[in-house]
Amino acid sequence: MANKKNNSSNKPEKVFIDLLYMTSSEVSAKDIALLLQDTKEISVQLWEEMNVLELELANQNSVDFELLEATFKDPSDAAFIKNRNIKTIFSINLCKDDLDTVISYFEKIISTYSGFLCADSEDFTPVYAGTSKK
Repeated sequence: MANKKNNSSNKPEKVFIDLLYMTSSEVSAKDIALLLQDTKEISVQLWEEMNVLELELANQNSVDFELLEATFKDPSDAAFIKNRNIKTIFSINLCKDDLDTVISYFEKIISTYSGFLCADSEDFTPVYAGTSKK
């Protein structure tokens, strides 16, 4: 038994990260799906009734978008949202290795709907695309 090889150690484990896409525009998952539907490198799956979107990348990894309520209990978070007139927030989950690829898609989203892509962190930094400036 001691000589048994563990095949799972051959594959590096994927690290997933959570990001936020925030914008002062009112944007639905369908809006983003329509914007990206003709992008050749990805496959777009939309669950319109749940306002959820999944992008499947060329490497078979997925990027999940889920609409969040733009309400925060923490006063500093609430002020951040209010000061930037944020109307739409999507929670984004993806493999960390795909971040550079995904940023180019967000640049297209942001050029159409404004806003920014940031870390789901206490101070919403770093910002990966767009700007969180007031």
